[in-house]
Amino acid sequence: MKKTTIIILVCSAIVLGMIAGIAFSIMDDKKLEEAQINEIKKENEMIENNQLGNHIIDDDIIAANQSDVKLSPNATICFEKYYKDCGHTIIQKEQIEDEEVNKDEEYFKTAYSDWQIESFSADEVKLYKELEGSCDQHFLITIKEDNIAVYTIDDDGNTILREVTDIPIQYLPEEDVALLEQGITANGENELAKKLEDFE
Repeated sequence: MKKTTIIILVCSAIVLGMIAGIAFSIMDDKKLEEAQINEIKKENEMIENNQLGNHIIDDDIIAANQSDVKLSPNATICFEKYYKDCGHTIIQKEQIEDEEVNKDEEYFKTAYSDWQIESFSADEVKLYKELEGSCDQHFLITIKEDNIAVYTIDDDGNTILREVTDIPIQYLPEEDVALLEQGITANGENELAKKLEDFE
C-alpha cells in the first residue's frame, strides 16, 4: 500500500513537472517572440531614420553640385517657343557665345529673365517661353509669275512672299493648277517641303 502510494505520488510529481516545464517553455517562447518583434521594430526605426538622414545629405549634395555646374565651350542653348494661338512649338538650337562659356545657371536666369529654364547641364541649357499669336511656320502655296510661290501667313492672315520656286505650272495637271490658284496651306517646314515635292 505504501509502495503504491509512493509510485502514484512520484508519477504525479513527474506529470506535474512536465506540465510546469511545458507551461514555462510556452511562456519563454512568447517572451522570446515579443523580444524579437521589439528588436525588429527598433531596427526598422533606425533604418528609416538613417535613410531620412541620407536623403537630406543627398539633397544638400545635389543642390551644391547644381550650383557648381558651368557651361562647357561646346555647349548649346535650346530655345523652345510655344505659340498660344496656333498651338505650335518651335525649337531652335544654337551654339553658346564665347562669353557664355563657364557661366552658371544664375547667369542665365538673369541674362534670359523672360525665359523659363527647363534644364541646365554642362552641355546644354533648355529655355522655354509661351508667346501670344501664331508662329512663322504657316505657309500658303500658290502661283506667281507662272511658277509655284510660297508665302508666309502672319497673325492677321496677311501673306508675305517668301520665295518664288523654280517649279513651273505649265507642265502640271489642270486639277493641280486649280488647287494652287485657290492656295494650299502648309504648317511647318516639313509639310511645306513634302507638298512642294508633290509638284516636282
